Amino acid sequence: MDPKRFNLDGQLMEIIRRHRWLLEEKQISLAMEMDEIEFSGDPAFLEKVWENLLSNALKYTSTGGEIEINLIDDEENVLFKIRDTGVGIPEEHLKRLFDRFYRVDHSRTQEIEGTGLGLSIVHQVVKLHRGNVEVESQEGVGTVFIVVLPKL
Repeated sequence: MDPKRFNLDGQLMEIIRRHRWLLEEKQISLAMEMDEIEFSGDPAFLEKVWENLLSNALKYTSTGGEIEINLIDDEENVLFKIRDTGVGIPEEHLKRLFDRFYRVDHSRTQEIEGTGLGLSIVHQVVKLHRGNVEVESQEGVGTVFIVVLPKL
């Protein structure tokens, strides 16, 4: 890791900006609430976390769906939450979701390409920053990923 102090909300805004075309193409509404946060961490590694989580939300959310992003600065931690109204993940798959190469294989996602490495990378980068990542999902309703990063 190469930790630096950087503007976390600015990094997230840049990643969202890069995906704006897909949000518009799929007519997905995006709601954001972000605190201004100066954070000490590896910006290149953390960029992969936000990139993977947003790209998954976009992949698995149908046209006309919704994505909500929150970035919260509390006393001890930074909390990032991304919620989508996508296909959701069956409960039996949640325990293996962060395993390398693991992909939920059901008929609604078979046509979506991927290697199964994205969430494994998310998990590893968050652990390197002494944080944790949680997922809540309901099939047919959507998914929420919550990343908690302690302030260094």
